[in-house]
Amino acid sequence: MNWKRLFSRTPSLDPAEARKFMDQRSAAEYQLLDVRQPKEYEAEHLPGARLIPIKELAQRQAELDPARPVLVYCAVGGRSRAAAQYLNGQGFKEVYNVAGGIKAWEGGKAAGPVEAGLELLPAEAEYDEAAALAYAMEDGLQRFYLKLAADSGDAALQKTYQRLAGLEDGHKARLAAEYRKKTGQNLEPAGQDELLEGGRPPTSFTSATPAQALDQAMGLEFQAQDLYLRLAAQSEVAASREFFLAMAAEEKEHLALLARELEQAGEGDNAA
Repeated sequence: MNWKRLFSRTPSLDPAEARKFMDQRSAAEYQLLDVRQPKEYEAEHLPGARLIPIKELAQRQAELDPARPVLVYCAVGGRSRAAAQYLNGQGFKEVYNVAGGIKAWEGGKAAGPVEAGLELLPAEAEYDEAAALAYAMEDGLQRFYLKLAADSGDAALQKTYQRLAGLEDGHKARLAAEYRKKTGQNLEPAGQDELLEGGRPPTSFTSATPAQALDQAMGLEFQAQDLYLRLAAQSEVAASREFFLAMAAEEKEHLALLARELEQAGEGDNAA
């Protein structure tokens, strides 16, 4: 243990600084650590966060890479400060406490237990299985949006759902093209007929306005980003791991696009 570092002050980032730190890097360049309890994680967590309750950290610190930055958070910042200080004393190169914790976080969150969705693909799955699963989830979400558009009696909502479906169509086309390039074969869904992005079965939206529809769509995208990052962490095959990290990066871009559309839709609602 590095006693000098143990008693030196560990730097903190407020939520805005932490979001900026993550936005400027790929998910492979840093580690996001949640040191709360499993029930807290299940209720809400930051997408891609690894759960190691603080009481287990000393026994499980080998799950973390000391050479990559670690951002630690808890509910309000107390447990994460202690965990960050501990990792700092263990020689981790760069550790940050997320001040204020998840309660102060204003960005998107995911929900569900650590293992949610991981049963969809074994850790030893090859690239073709990983791509087929992702394609099935994109396809499921697209069909879900198209059904919402068909069932809606509101013209503005129909247009929003159709636009959301179109975004998934572009995503599917890119996936299929990459798959053909790498394997020489056509990509088909992996038999997951009722899956959405994020590994969840379809649910009913309760949107009354385009802004509400976009907000709920962003919730699904955060779930998808979270699942892709957790699948990447689980994967034992380098090509599959890199694929899921790339999919998570695309979800980040997709979320930025939806955020811009949501802002415009909100301005339209306020004007009305």
